Amino acid sequence: MNAMRDEDSSVRQSASHALAEMGKRAATNEVIGALINAMRNEDGYVPEDAFDALENMGEKAATNEVIGALINAMRGRDLILRNRASKALENICEKAATNEVIDALINAMRDKDAYVQHCAYNALAKMGERAATSEVIDALISAMRDEDVYFPESACHALGMMGDKAATNEVIDALINAIRDKNSSVRRSACYALGKMGDKAATTEVIGALINAMRDDNASVQWSACDALGKMGEKAATTEVIGALLNAMRDKNWSDQSACDALGKMGEKAATNEVIRALINAMSDENWQVQRSACDALGKMGEKVATNNIIGTLISAMHGTHPYVRWSAYDALGKMGEKAATKEVIDALINAVHKEVQDVRRSACDALGKMGGKTATHEVILALLSAMRDRDWTVRKSAFKAWDRIIEKAAVNEVIGALMNAMRDKDSSVRRSAYRVLAEMGERAATNQVIGALINAVHEEDEDGRISACDALGKMGEKAATNEVIGALTNAMRDKDAFVQQSAYDALGKMGERAATNMVIVALLNASNE
Repeated sequence: MNAMRDEDSSVRQSASHALAEMGKRAATNEVIGALINAMRNEDGYVPEDAFDALENMGEKAATNEVIGALINAMRGRDLILRNRASKALENICEKAATNEVIDALINAMRDKDAYVQHCAYNALAKMGERAATSEVIDALISAMRDEDVYFPESACHALGMMGDKAATNEVIDALINAIRDKNSSVRRSACYALGKMGDKAATTEVIGALINAMRDDNASVQWSACDALGKMGEKAATTEVIGALLNAMRDKNWSDQSACDALGKMGEKAATNEVIRALINAMSDENWQVQRSACDALGKMGEKVATNNIIGTLISAMHGTHPYVRWSAYDALGKMGEKAATKEVIDALINAVHKEVQDVRRSACDALGKMGGKTATHEVILALLSAMRDRDWTVRKSAFKAWDRIIEKAAVNEVIGALMNAMRDKDSSVRRSAYRVLAEMGERAATNQVIGALINAVHEEDEDGRISACDALGKMGEKAATNEVIGALTNAMRDKDAFVQQSAYDALGKMGERAATNMVIVALLNASNE
């Protein structure tokens, strides 16, 4: 603490920096008092480190004194320090939505300095739902009546960040009025706020106001209104809204992407024949982002739109030039489930698992999994086994998840048949993946045929393959504890590779009493004496 009072500014700076590193552990009243004094220092580096230290202390630094000092710093002449103080204020408030903090911010909203007011709105927005007290909401509604365009815009944004917790009748009425404001940035922010409040704000009056806003002269207001209707989901899927979105898609001056996104968020309720035709047309748009949004919308409408025509259109999109369009097409087909599991679709998904970019490979695996039992073919299983070895962990994760879904819905015999073929593959990594999958299946896979193949695998050339085969037999437990299996595992206990030996011990241990034969006991005793 003496260092904070040192005459040398570099010593004070170092002390502030050290306190910043300590964070909450250093948050005593004495330290906080010293940091408040440091904020008044004329050497710019000392206050900066003091701001850092207070930020790192989080809610422990959220006192009236600290907030008052930060607000004073924001009134200073040094632009860098003003910005730094505002950042510290926002971050402290985000961590600590106490009554004390909220009261200080309400007062700051009335400050004479416009920059201080600006930061107070930002801090309340960052606090989100936690700041949605009646006092704050009243103050924000009052701000929406201000003639300075910045304050109504910021108030709308803050109310939006508070979500449905701020969706009172008074707030909704104020936002409807703001949609008619002469300034486009206020109109846009009002639409944004209503969208963030979701279906709680989906009244007839709000929906009507948003439909009108879709005809606004300003493109950003149109987009924001469209996005808000989408966020209200099925509650906003009225004939009037759907009609307005379809009209928007016919307007060359409009963003088809926004309309597609909104229709997709409304799901099955928006899946009329006219909407489906419009989305099919949008998939031929020159803009890849529009194509992608149309694919997403069809996917969100699910099985209801899984007609031959739609599936054919999505198959065409799977061969598109932009990877994100292909990714969205795979994702949409996956959401349509078994109804989309045609041979042509499955073949295209298998091809994507092997040849596509990372995001598309992952999406193709997801789609195969969502199609369930219909995809339990030898070719699909080989593709998923390949994806389980992908260089990207997200693709591997999707492949295992897809596998779990297929096993749940497919006939076990079909799955086992495909795995048996994989166990005979020339590529050792394919065989290893098959052993690992059988291990995951455990007792469900313990047929005589599988057990016989795993016994042979315990003797294969590849060490990792032998380890995986032992592990699979162990996971099958007592069901796999035949004399032949026990003999093979006993031999594996003498393998030249120590990891194979360990896997054999573990497997026998999982088979319990049935594996406690004289031969095994002798082998274990010999191993313990070596």
